[in-house]
This record gives sequence, C-alpha cells and structure tokens, in this order.
Amino acid sequence: MTGEEKIKEDVLLIKNAFKEMRNKTERFSKDREFIMSNPQLFTFLYNIPATLSIASDGIVDETEIAIIEKLARSIDVNKTVSLNLAEIMSIAGEPDECMTNEEFNLRIGSELLFISRNMQKYERDFIEGVKALLKFDKNPEKDGSLTSTLEKLMNFVIEHNAGKNKEKELQKVKEYKKRVGIN
Repeated sequence: MTGEEKIKEDVLLIKNAFKEMRNKTERFSKDREFIMSNPQLFTFLYNIPATLSIASDGIVDETEIAIIEKLARSIDVNKTVSLNLAEIMSIAGEPDECMTNEEFNLRIGSELLFISRNMQKYERDFIEGVKALLKFDKNPEKDGSLTSTLEKLMNFVIEHNAGKNKEKELQKVKEYKKRVGIN
C-alpha cells in the first residue's frame, strides 16, 4: 500500500468512525440538547464505559454519584484530545452550533449521571458508539491502548462500587465489555 493509499484509508476510517459515533449518540444529543464537537464526542464516549459499570445494577446510589462527580472533575476535552488528534478529527465534519469546551466540561458530570440513571433507554446506542470509538485503536492488546484504558476504567468503577449483588454486577459488566469489544 502506498503512502497516499494509507492516508486515504485513514481519512475514510476517521470519517466513518465519527459518522457512526454521531449516529449512535444522536438520540441522546437531541434529547439533552448536547451538541458536541468531534473532540467532545471522543471525550464523551471515552467516559461512557464508566456509566455502563455504574448502571450495571440498575440503581445509582450515593457511592456511584460520588464516582461520577470525581470522574467529571477530571474530564477536560483539551487534556483528553491533543491538538494533533483534534486536527486529525477535523477531517470528519461537525454539526453547527456545537457547545464550547467550557460548557461541555461543566455539563459532562450531570450528563453522565443522567445516562447512568437512564441507561435502559440509551444502552444499545452507547455500546455501539463506544465500539465505533474503539475503531481508532490500532493495538487493542497493547497496555496503554484505548481498549485497555477503557477496560481499566470499567474495572476501577466496579471494584470501587459493587453493591449487594456483586456477582450480578460483575457479570453485567463482563457482558458490557464483551458487547463493546473489550476483552
């Protein structure tokens, strides 16, 4: 494959992945008036596995709310997406009137809590959205890869969160990982 063919293939991968991620998050974005830029969408889906783990028992308790609050304080689009990656993401078109990164950073915690409490409505969409996100992972088996990072996030949340029916929660998280393509 020539260098030019490789570039065309990469551009197509980026455009298709973002098209699929937008398609899968469209219902949520419209319901919540949460119009995201490409870097925001990447950051958003990057954190969705935590909400899958939190929602695994169908109840959002005080410990889980604390986890979401802590996670939300650490989310920053500019820290998650480097300038180089943002430039690459600009290949894919973006919707008009995206929120600012500051607004995104302020709202992300409440949106993650909303998703955790309403996972039944959005579960399938977000699983497919995260699967599309993982298309960016060229070496999923490698430690430090996007896939391994998302798996560690899910494991961390469930280890610090499992409730009364730990086995059921662990089984549900294992199911989510399989559906997303982690493991």
